[in-house]
Amino acid sequence: MKVRLHLSIESDAGHIEEIKEVIILERKTTLTPDRLGLSLAESKHVLQELQQILVAHQTATYVADQQRCPDCGAERKRKGTHTLVYRTLFGKLKIASPRFYSCPCRKRETRSSSPLADVLKERTAPELVYLESKFAALMSYGLILLR
Repeated sequence: MKVRLHLSIESDAGHIEEIKEVIILERKTTLTPDRLGLSLAESKHVLQELQQILVAHQTATYVADQQRCPDCGAERKRKGTHTLVYRTLFGKLKIASPRFYSCPCRKRETRSSSPLADVLKERTAPELVYLESKFAALMSYGLILLR
C-alpha cells in the first residue's frame, strides 16, 4: 500500500494556487506493531516538510506585496538576497530574505531594507520561546548554569 500526502494552498478568493507532494509512505500488507500508523521519524518528516512549504509560500507572498513602494506604488529594485535562520518547534528554517533599494520618492534613513528581517526581528518562534522558558523554570538553578 502507498500513501501519498499532498498539500494544496488555496487563495482567499478560493483558487488553488499550489499543490505539492509532501511525502509518500509505503506499507506492506502484513500488519506489524512497528508499521502501524506513523513512526516518530515519519511524523517529524511530515511536519518539517509541511512547515517548509507553508513558510516558503507565506514569505513569497509577503515579499511580493512589499516589493512596491508603500508611498508611490513604484516597483523597487532588488539589491540582493541573504538567508535568515528562524528557529521553530520543528527545527531551524532557512528563509531567503531579499533586500530592496529604497524608493527615491521620499528620503529615508536607509538606502535599502529587508521586509522579512523587519517583520522577523526575533529569529525564534514564540511557541519555542515559551516552551524553552517553561522547561527552564522546571530545572534547578544549578543545572541551568551547567548548560
